[in-house]
Amino acid sequence: MKAWHFGFGRRQILFPESDLQSLYIAGYHNGVHISELLDWCEARAVWMDDGGEGVLLIGVDCVALDSGTVSTIRDALKDIPGCQSVNVYATHTHAGPDTLGLWGPILQDGKNKIYMRALVEAACEAAREAAAQVHPAQLRFGQVRTEAMLRDSRYPTVCDDNLYQLRFTALDGGAGLRLLFYGAHAESLRGANTRLSRDYPGLLCDQGAAATGDGAMFFPGAIGGLIMTREFTNTSVAAVENLKTTSARLTEYALSIDEGSEREIAPDMTLNCQRFVVPLDNPLFMTYKTIGILHNWSEKYPSATGLGVKTALTLLELDGLTIALLPGELFPELLTGEAYGDANPDAVNPRPLKDIAAEYGLGQLLIIGLANDELGYIVPPSDFLLNEKTPYLARTMDKRGEDHYEETNSVGPECASRLADAFAKAAEQLAEAQP
Repeated sequence: MKAWHFGFGRRQILFPESDLQSLYIAGYHNGVHISELLDWCEARAVWMDDGGEGVLLIGVDCVALDSGTVSTIRDALKDIPGCQSVNVYATHTHAGPDTLGLWGPILQDGKNKIYMRALVEAACEAAREAAAQVHPAQLRFGQVRTEAMLRDSRYPTVCDDNLYQLRFTALDGGAGLRLLFYGAHAESLRGANTRLSRDYPGLLCDQGAAATGDGAMFFPGAIGGLIMTREFTNTSVAAVENLKTTSARLTEYALSIDEGSEREIAPDMTLNCQRFVVPLDNPLFMTYKTIGILHNWSEKYPSATGLGVKTALTLLELDGLTIALLPGELFPELLTGEAYGDANPDAVNPRPLKDIAAEYGLGQLLIIGLANDELGYIVPPSDFLLNEKTPYLARTMDKRGEDHYEETNSVGPECASRLADAFAKAAEQLAEAQP
């Protein structure tokens, strides 16, 4: 008889506190050093299985990880028995060290080798702890709508303001585990901050664990476009207070998901991974790749730079609930199809992912962004606009006065369509695998 099993592990990513100022902070400006410690970043991992082979999901508090770093972590975990898939994602904190290399001095690697080794070690130790301490469990799913928490900083206003929870209850009397999904950038400290922190995902997990006795993990959703939490204080003078307020409000929402509003998830897990190639049109990304800073998989391919990024997505089907692990920052419009920008009206958008999932009979769709790779922002083709004089290198404004910053941090305009095609293949094969 099938039954759920889960395991949980966590490790801090430690670095000599006296040397913190040697680290570059990621997410906003180049060449800015971390000034002090607010809280240590961590790696957290969950093992889950339905009585057969298991899956590891490893969340790292950082801005992003490229597929090269993910491969290093996966290679170190190959000996874990019964593991069919290792997946590594970033919580996308904008208060962590540079883990891609893009936020050091221009055209210099911003990564610190000692910190990156510590990150890989913490991720692997957390994963091994999760795989070694497995409990039989019941799994339940619930959600709550958060009010006045999110801000969409780019037209049109499309975001998912629901906080989703998967909750493992250990049947042997041990602590459970809560998996929390939310579609907002982890940047409640905002751009002037220079303190090392997990930002709101870390406090949300800590506060939820303190209130319930369960472990907790955070998963970023469709955050592109650019979705962030609102300012509750003046962050130029009270950034930490804004972080605390944001975390406290989200914790209150998470704790309001009671058993009566949840549905039980039967032990039935199916996985499908699809590899695909995206034309690499961004010359700055190509330059960072060529000089050895970015380590995404790539190959010769028809594109503006002559390269394509080899990447992958994974769909995990859990009894009518589909979790999509996507390699970048998806615009929510590409998930729902609610509304699209029209700065490039002649371009054709791919079918929304929710429509594709529905066509193949898949269940409610949850997103884990920045998973197993980082392609940057995944922008709808109809709203993909480049600076005419220096495409990708300088941002531009559209006829509405809307800032098209996200395109400068994208691999190119075909990314959304290539991802949707791969998603459809994975969905089709998942549907075929159903009894």
